[in-house]
Amino acid sequence: MNEAKIDKSNTCVACGNSQDNRIFQSTERMFGLGGSFDFLECSSCQSVQLIAVPKKMDAYYPNNYYAFGNLVKSDRLKNLIKKIRWSLASANLLASGNPAYLTWLKTLRAKTNEHIADIGCGNGQLVYEMKSSGFKNLWGFDPYLSQETKTNGFQLLRKSIDEVSGKFDVVMMHHSFEHMEFPRKVFEKLSQIVKKGGRLLIRVPVTDGEVWKQEGIYWFQLDSPRHFYIPSVKAMKMISSDFGFSMKPVVFDSGANQFWGPILYKKGMKFAGTDLSLEFTAEELLDYENKAIALNQENKGDQACFYFEKI
Repeated sequence: MNEAKIDKSNTCVACGNSQDNRIFQSTERMFGLGGSFDFLECSSCQSVQLIAVPKKMDAYYPNNYYAFGNLVKSDRLKNLIKKIRWSLASANLLASGNPAYLTWLKTLRAKTNEHIADIGCGNGQLVYEMKSSGFKNLWGFDPYLSQETKTNGFQLLRKSIDEVSGKFDVVMMHHSFEHMEFPRKVFEKLSQIVKKGGRLLIRVPVTDGEVWKQEGIYWFQLDSPRHFYIPSVKAMKMISSDFGFSMKPVVFDSGANQFWGPILYKKGMKFAGTDLSLEFTAEELLDYENKAIALNQENKGDQACFYFEKI
């Protein structure tokens, strides 16, 4: 599929389908910036794509965007604790799950001496936590990175996925895939930088979520116009297979925002700067968390972790 020739107003960038697709409009709601943006929903693979990407995307990534927070460093004692914690978790002597990256790394069978990249790393916090846990060959890539860092075995570089080079045992993309316009082009690049037998983790919103079907344009994860492409599980399996990846576990990991987000948006409220404790009771927020857990167990949450192995 030649991305340059795709008419995104009628053709799905994932599967190429151009029949019976639905066009709908949405607006920027997280920061209350407004605007009108056209999306296409594919009738075949159920993916959703932004039709026209704004020329100046910087306006939609203000300084208080969640990925741009300051990198929080820890002292020697905390770093020692983190190393011990990872050693125990990797040896199945500690229940993984808190913090979440223990589960991700354990499922990826990550080893401390492997070459590991986080593409779309934001401020690099996850890469730093891995370094603190004893990992020795780490790279973080993000085109919006405010400051580059290069030390022995730990680099944070201001690069887009197209600019990434080298080969990696493990590549992770934590909620960066949906900010990229052409999913097949992304997987083509991933097929070049993930070693044979290497592992890939992509965490991303999915249209399989029950809340998308119920809330439509008020869906929190639609996040127009920052989310260029939102896949379904079906689409992810199709594309990954085309580029030499075998899909392993798919773990739904949606949260409570899928419930309170639409409530705020229907009231005309923005998420940024809103104190949830003033809008919802503690009991309501807990109820939303429990509902999210239930939906995840039914594979109906609105985001998922996709694990792959390069064949």
